[in-house]
Amino acid sequence: MKDFEIISDGACDLADEVVSKLGIRVVPFYVAYEEEKYLKEKVDVNVQDFYQKLVDDPTVFPKTSMPTVQDYTLEFERAYNQGKDVICITISKKFSGSLNSALMARDMFIDEHPDARVEVVDSTLLSCPQGLLVREIARMKQNGLSLDETLAKTEEIKKTGRCYFTVNGLSYLQHGGRIGKLTAIVGNIFKVIPLIIHKDGEIHSGGIALSRKRAVMKILDKFKSVINKYNINIEDYLIEVGYGYSIDEGINLVHKFEEVFKRSVDSMGQIGATISVHTGPYPLGIAFIKKYDV
Repeated sequence: MKDFEIISDGACDLADEVVSKLGIRVVPFYVAYEEEKYLKEKVDVNVQDFYQKLVDDPTVFPKTSMPTVQDYTLEFERAYNQGKDVICITISKKFSGSLNSALMARDMFIDEHPDARVEVVDSTLLSCPQGLLVREIARMKQNGLSLDETLAKTEEIKKTGRCYFTVNGLSYLQHGGRIGKLTAIVGNIFKVIPLIIHKDGEIHSGGIALSRKRAVMKILDKFKSVINKYNINIEDYLIEVGYGYSIDEGINLVHKFEEVFKRSVDSMGQIGATISVHTGPYPLGIAFIKKYDV
């Protein structure tokens, strides 16, 4: 059975040590502050430094740019030279053109190397849920699944990925075009805290709260309602807490989750600069995805 390489774009928000441990490759996004040049996330700019600038100057609204065709081609070439096939996971196509870049790179690469195999998968996810999917794909490989078996299992479990999160205001969502200007103005006047649900490749409103503390409790309530509605055994799922600028917020949410659900989270990770361009410095939430082998 031929070995294969796991590649993901940087929207998976996996820590460097996790990437190294899993033996995967990450193709970074680019971020920029207003008119400054684009920098590769985690290569040219540190994520915590990026958050710090957002905190220090809330009038700054940074931009993001997808990985280029060349970025993907270089990774495909490296894997090919090592005699490996490729499975490449991208952020949901509804949020970025990263998938299109990967597909274009794949098609061009295979034209030059007809014996290569490069499979590009739209995760339909982003950030923590995408990272959980990549973790499971790495576990499939470690457990000896073939590339075809891995592709089939990936299509099954990516549908179960979901995230409940909150942000500390509406300005970044409005600036990024995720909500209308009027909604943002009214929301900011009344100081409401939005709850956001990401599922099936789409962003949905989960309601509002009047404080950060209440928003966190509503996240837990939303998670509990899904468990009850679909009779979910949470032991069948990987669960991650994602945080932004403040690691203390992440730790506190981990503790609250464990108090309510009487089980540990599987991981806690920092949401990356690519996503925080749209959320601002204070995203916080819970992500989950079903394990492939239950």
